[in-house]
Amino acid sequence: MTMKIHTFKYFFRDTVRSIRRNSLMSIASIVSVIAALVILGIFLVIALNIQHITQNLEDELELKVFLKQEITQEQRQDLLTLMDNDTRISSYRYESKEEALKNMANSLEKYQGILQGLEQDNPLPESYIIKIYDAEQIKEVNESMTSYKGVDYVNYGEGYVEALMRFNRFANLLSLAVLVILTGISFFIIYNTIKLTVFSRRKEISIMKYVGATNLYIRVPFVAEGAVLGLTGAILAILVVRNLYYYLLGAAMGQFSLFGGFSFASPQTILPAISIYFLVYGLVVGAAGSMFSITKFLDV
Repeated sequence: MTMKIHTFKYFFRDTVRSIRRNSLMSIASIVSVIAALVILGIFLVIALNIQHITQNLEDELELKVFLKQEITQEQRQDLLTLMDNDTRISSYRYESKEEALKNMANSLEKYQGILQGLEQDNPLPESYIIKIYDAEQIKEVNESMTSYKGVDYVNYGEGYVEALMRFNRFANLLSLAVLVILTGISFFIIYNTIKLTVFSRRKEISIMKYVGATNLYIRVPFVAEGAVLGLTGAILAILVVRNLYYYLLGAAMGQFSLFGGFSFASPQTILPAISIYFLVYGLVVGAAGSMFSITKFLDV
């Protein structure tokens, strides 16, 4: 146990000493990690906000089930039972003829004249306003409600909903494709920068091999150094993305404050996930980059 602790301390000191001795290349590696991850982070912030906004729009989707004037009490009760037992429906509420007229009056506040006299002879039907768990199932619920006795018709903004669903699927596929591409590009940048760092110290590696150092003895400090550089760059990239997001979020909220109900993803929602991704990515790519790069010089 004491031997393991001593070995760990030795490799740790050697890693820190190596980073200091090769400070210029170390800084170059850290900067490349920061640049690559900040670009990736900006895309992730945009993608997660698009997902957040579309999800909010989906959560606001609802069906309005208009009842026939001649609906019987039995049919009404059967419809209530159907909605209670439908696992796709998250909630529903009843809107009376009077409420419907009041809501119409509120939405047509500047045109009150056209509504005069409707209080005595209200032509608007009763309805149930339904919300569902999964927006993808809204068409199925519409078909179930439309075919039921006592239901006159159902309105859910079919064209708008289908356009939103198409956009959401397209945005998810595009986000995934761009994420894979940017992840590959950032890996290439970080890997090649670390490879240059190792290449600049090829003479040092040759001397260590010449005096009898084992491959493991040479490899461990380099892998640890790559991991430290990757992790350091990831931490700094997290700080950059965090501060940038807070700044842009404040500016954007000011611009979009006129749009009621419009909101962006909160930093507490998306930044933890991005931070974990960056830390793991920086650590793994830094260590892997050093390990693969040094293998070439160990095989000579």
